[in-house]
Amino acid sequence: MTTNKNTAELILDTAQAIVQEFGFNGFSYAHIAEKVGIRTASIHYYFPSKEDLGEALIARYLKQFLAASDQIDARTRNNAEKLQQFTEIFSIPVQQNCTCLSVMFSSDLATLSEKVREGLSVFFDANLAWLERVLEQGRLEGHLRFEGEARAQAHQFLASLQGAQLLARSFRDAARFELIATGLLSALTVS
Repeated sequence: MTTNKNTAELILDTAQAIVQEFGFNGFSYAHIAEKVGIRTASIHYYFPSKEDLGEALIARYLKQFLAASDQIDARTRNNAEKLQQFTEIFSIPVQQNCTCLSVMFSSDLATLSEKVREGLSVFFDANLAWLERVLEQGRLEGHLRFEGEARAQAHQFLASLQGAQLLARSFRDAARFELIATGLLSALTVS
C-alpha cells in the first residue's frame, strides 16, 4: 500500500509541476509518464481520467492551503503578520518561474469538468474566508486599515496576488511580485 501511495503522490507532484508551468490543457499522461518513468497505464490505474487527476490535484491543493493557513494562525496572532505570511505562500511559485495551481486551473476554466470547477470554487472560497477573517480581525485589533467590507478587501487582495504572479512570470522577474505584495501590505498595515 505504501508503494501505491508514493506512486500516486509522485504522479500528483509531477502533474502539479506541469500544470503550474503549462496549464491543465498543456499536457497529457504521456508527459507525466515520461517524467516519472512509468507507463501511462500506471497513471490510469490511480487516475482513470484526466478529470480524476484534476479533481485530485485541486483537492490536495485545498488540503495544503488549509494546513498552511492553520500554521500561519498558530505562528502569530498579529493579523498584519498573517497577511505577510500569506503573501509568502504566493511568492513560492514565482521564485520557480511558474504560477500557482489555482491560477493555472482558472485559465483553463472553460474546459474543466464540473467537479474540477467546483473544487476550484471551494479552494477560492476557503482562501477568501480566511482572508476576510484575518482582515476583519486585524482591523478590529488596530493592526490593519482599509475602507469598506473585509469581504471586498479579501477579493481585491487575492486577485492582486494572483495578478502579481502573472506579471512576474510574464517578465521573468520575481521582484515585480515582491513590489506588488509589499505595496498591498503597506497600504493595509497601520504604522
